[in-house]
Amino acid sequence: MKKAPVTPDLSEISHLIEPLDEKNKPIEALLKELRDVKYALDQSSIIAITDQKGRIFHVNDQFCKISKYSQEELIGQDHRILNSGYHSGGFFKQMWATIGSGETWRGEVRNRAKDGSFYWVDTTIVPFLNDQGKPYQYVSIRNDISSRKKMEEEMRRSEEKYRLITENSADLISIIDKEGNFQYISPSHITILGHDMCELKSNQLFKWIHEEDQKILYTELRLLAKKKKMSSQIEFRIRTSRNQYKDMEARISPIMNGDRKAKDFVFIMRDITDRKKSEKMIYHLAYHDTLTDLPNRRLFMKHLREEIKKAKSSSSQLAVMFIDLDRFKFVNDSWGHENGDFILTKAAERIKKSLRSSDLVARLGGDEFTVLLSGISKIEELERLVERIHLDFQEPLEIAGQMYTPSCSIGIATFPQDGEKAGELLSKADTALYFVKERGRNGYAFFEAEMEEKSLERILLENELRKAIQLEQFHIDYQPKIDLSKNILIGMEALVRWNHPELGKISPNNFIPLAEETGIIIPLGEWVLRRGCEQNKEWQDKGYTPLKISINLSARQISDPDIVRKIEKILIETRLEPKWLEIEVTESVFVNIENAITILQQLRDLGIHISIDDFGTGYSSFSYIKHLPVDTLKIDASFIRDIHQNKESQAIVQAVLTLSQTLGINVIAEGVENQGQLNVLREDGCLQGQGFLFSKPLSSQDFEEYLKESARGTGIKR
Repeated sequence: MKKAPVTPDLSEISHLIEPLDEKNKPIEALLKELRDVKYALDQSSIIAITDQKGRIFHVNDQFCKISKYSQEELIGQDHRILNSGYHSGGFFKQMWATIGSGETWRGEVRNRAKDGSFYWVDTTIVPFLNDQGKPYQYVSIRNDISSRKKMEEEMRRSEEKYRLITENSADLISIIDKEGNFQYISPSHITILGHDMCELKSNQLFKWIHEEDQKILYTELRLLAKKKKMSSQIEFRIRTSRNQYKDMEARISPIMNGDRKAKDFVFIMRDITDRKKSEKMIYHLAYHDTLTDLPNRRLFMKHLREEIKKAKSSSSQLAVMFIDLDRFKFVNDSWGHENGDFILTKAAERIKKSLRSSDLVARLGGDEFTVLLSGISKIEELERLVERIHLDFQEPLEIAGQMYTPSCSIGIATFPQDGEKAGELLSKADTALYFVKERGRNGYAFFEAEMEEKSLERILLENELRKAIQLEQFHIDYQPKIDLSKNILIGMEALVRWNHPELGKISPNNFIPLAEETGIIIPLGEWVLRRGCEQNKEWQDKGYTPLKISINLSARQISDPDIVRKIEKILIETRLEPKWLEIEVTESVFVNIENAITILQQLRDLGIHISIDDFGTGYSSFSYIKHLPVDTLKIDASFIRDIHQNKESQAIVQAVLTLSQTLGINVIAEGVENQGQLNVLREDGCLQGQGFLFSKPLSSQDFEEYLKESARGTGIKR
């Protein structure tokens, strides 16, 4: 048998070389260089030498180390001992064809070590040729690339994972270059926008963006390209295949090239059209009265301030009217709220009809309307407008089968004669209005300084109110709050009541505004807080299930710089845990929004829950709610009253519920009075409510009985 050729080891050759004289020094240097090369190869690479049939007759230590075989186990074997089964037969056939023809082969091979583990090597096989040009042995030089291959595999899997996420995402994911050309478009573009993929790719992104929004997008891309922003989040409108526009929220991130310059941009767009519609509805709700769709106080005051600025710069005049329907309480009491609402809508129509197109009419609440008249030059012009309003009011209305002729009282203040600030003008128009009412109603009056003197009745009520706190003429009634899905009691609202020994029961609508105006609300509110917390703790100590008590805080109390310390002190002294107290504030507290946020956050940090009462009737919109420390929104009863009959009211409530769920805010409906309202609320997903359907406000003794019945499972029948 022919022996396999042997490659001599340079170390074996070196000791045979006789000492060289000066002439042989170049040969000695060459041998040293060869030894160094061999050493370097042995240290850095995996070396194996085989005969022409592939049998191994030399391996270095690196080969043994990676394969976990000893030299004795490898010598005489061929490379099938390392076959991992990963490569096909054709792979090795091509390799042998290459080296068999005398050419060097290069490739990546996965081998299996002795312990069964796998490793990858970058392989170069060099054939050594004899005098006839035929290979007589092969030297393979390999380098371990297992780590790189593992990383590549992880990258491949990661890429596949992200591809699946991208192609199945509801978000619109794309890559565009600096000119707006699409480099990649996710399939969701077709689903949401309806455009054909080829049609999208053949046009720039800017073609599909609303022309009013293109400048915003261009500016953002320029800032990102200049590295003035790391990423950007903007909103714009994008055109669909039906030539309609969808509102999109987009996050844009630059893709940097090797020079750290923005090469492309990744767009992740989300369809927020439904959210925008809801926000617009809420925004409209924040600025308009839901019954008449007239501007509310907030929008009226905004316009009034703007018109005052214009009037100052042009030295012109304007006027403010305060209009109040006469004996409207009698109408509500006699014919009910639905007929009362009908009269209010008709009154709004008649006032608007009587005015010029440039005038602004608003409903402040209840039966109170205001009018802003700009560009007034003569008093006679104002008088003609007032007389026209009174004339239009004289047309009778049919109410509950009877004819009713409404009337109104009007107070008027002018700029700059009666004041130069919006609040001052409105206040003086209100003063003139009350002067008309005291004279017998159904008339009008211009403000005069003498009107500001307080009436005897108002002075009496204010004096009695101050004494009532000292004499403890107030008490608290408690109205239950119900979980609508489980029909269980979850809390109660504390409502202050005044029972005067001579004047009898005085409505909160009469004494609360006066208490706020005079500052009496500060000690009164503190008394309500203390008594409510004491009572709640007393019920807990008796073994009743702990409930959250809701207590109203007025705008005047919120502005008290000591309010947080006072509430914290009351909780400590009554031993009531903060989590069982909920503070209710109306939207009016957000007139000074920064101060309100600070106070409410401090209360929330104590563990107290925060609720916005009468939501939708005043100042707030969701653009503020998103940034407020609020736990609960209480939907105003005016929206609940006809929710089972009025689709608009139901749509408003649904919008509030949808956006509240998005923001993680609780919602409770107040004023639930019948089963129809309850059914719609449950259907829409409202989880909490309160109102006469469940219980009227109860005295502390009656509420304790209610607690007992609830514990027995008999207290809630709906």
